[in-house]
Amino acid sequence: MIQSYFDKIKKVVDQYTGTHFVLESDVNFETRRGGQGYLKGRITFTDGSALHFSEYLDCIGEVVDKLMFTYHYQSESHQLIFRYDNALHRPLLSYPEHKHVPGQVIEAMAPTFDDVLTEILTIKGWA
Repeated sequence: MIQSYFDKIKKVVDQYTGTHFVLESDVNFETRRGGQGYLKGRITFTDGSALHFSEYLDCIGEVVDKLMFTYHYQSESHQLIFRYDNALHRPLLSYPEHKHVPGQVIEAMAPTFDDVLTEILTIKGWA
């Protein structure tokens, strides 16, 4: 199941890499024992902005659960545009899944990888 999830992510990355707005992409996939997996990557866009992402996954039956995720989108000058993650905060947030935007943290459900790319395309007017 982890491998089919990895294949799905690779297909999405390859689909976007073939467009005029992606400069380069790099994704590493690691299968771990016990039905777990880890992926980490970067997509650099032609305007110099970049998406850095990682997911730590656990497969139980037919369900792939994201134990940890981060999708960090930044400008060419490395300024945060947005970041989705489920990292613990101090003080604790009342919601585990959240989105960072400049100056604030807001509650947000975990997006799919494709949702994150669609959001970037919309922000940039490439959609």
